[in-house]
Amino acid sequence: MLRSFFIFLSSLFSLSTNLAASEGWVVPEKRLSAASGLSDSTRTVIESIGGATSGLRWEYIGDDPRKEILELDLQISLKEPVTQENLEGMFNVEIQIAELAGVGVYKVSPGKPNSSMDGRVFLHIHGGGFALRGGIASAFEGSAISSTSGIDVISVDYTLSTESPFPAALNELVAVYQELLKTLPSKFIAVGGSSAGGNLTLALVHKLKSLGLPVPGALYVGTPNIDFLYAGDTIVTNEYVDNTIVSVKGIVNAFHEIYAGDHDLKNPLISPIYGDFSGFPPTYLVSGTRDLFLSDTVRAHRKLRDAGVVADLNVFEGVPHGAYLVPDSGEYDAALGDLKKFLQIHL
Repeated sequence: MLRSFFIFLSSLFSLSTNLAASEGWVVPEKRLSAASGLSDSTRTVIESIGGATSGLRWEYIGDDPRKEILELDLQISLKEPVTQENLEGMFNVEIQIAELAGVGVYKVSPGKPNSSMDGRVFLHIHGGGFALRGGIASAFEGSAISSTSGIDVISVDYTLSTESPFPAALNELVAVYQELLKTLPSKFIAVGGSSAGGNLTLALVHKLKSLGLPVPGALYVGTPNIDFLYAGDTIVTNEYVDNTIVSVKGIVNAFHEIYAGDHDLKNPLISPIYGDFSGFPPTYLVSGTRDLFLSDTVRAHRKLRDAGVVADLNVFEGVPHGAYLVPDSGEYDAALGDLKKFLQIHL
């Protein structure tokens, strides 16, 4: 049957049935530019980053990856400083520094509350390879979500892996979530974040299930790196096409090595794709066609659907890793606008 189907395809596309497909194939080089379907704001950002060759710094790392990651975090902080004042001004929110269960958090309140979100809370988990963007920078995406959905947000400033690796951050998230359960039913709590935040979101639910705790009412999972074995197709096909993180080689792999240490990389609390997704809450997923972790996002969506979970997948044309979060862009408005609708339905 499979042979007959392949012959049928060959007749349609004039393919040779003698191709040694099992050995793989080489694709010709091609020149890429920012996708024509991008909004003007996102295209400007993508073009300013440039091609993958300008991001080759991500591929090279020396004998002390922890030191290099700390230096990178400092460089980013100096180049792209984030302050409470600029977040409050940019997103029309109010931010309060606080602690929950002994963990540092930022409580973000929207300037224009959404009445349908009264009594609801969004527990936000920031990205940054488990090792970058601590402090007030951890509240960037959470501030955007609070602004666009009109919901109160708790952004968790979890311990970075350069200070304490797995399972420190996950344990802190469990503690904060349990603290919220003291005053809120789980169905009124949403949890989510992008990149490493997407990983930790899914890992948190795996952990909550194992502890017999109620799961949140809804999840937001943006471009999650959820397979430390890199089995996803776009890890190969979008390498160098994604001009934000470029490749898993070098610094990205170092993020994972420092976070996971000697633990089993198939542990669902580290690589959530290998866990059981039954009993997960409704989940909203976001990625882009040029995202290195598009396959991770698609695979998570498929596992959720196969487990009978309500799951919406939003994939943006031409968008690399995380670029749907460019403020005031069409992709930003659509991604977070659809998240608002999803939360209003499921939370």
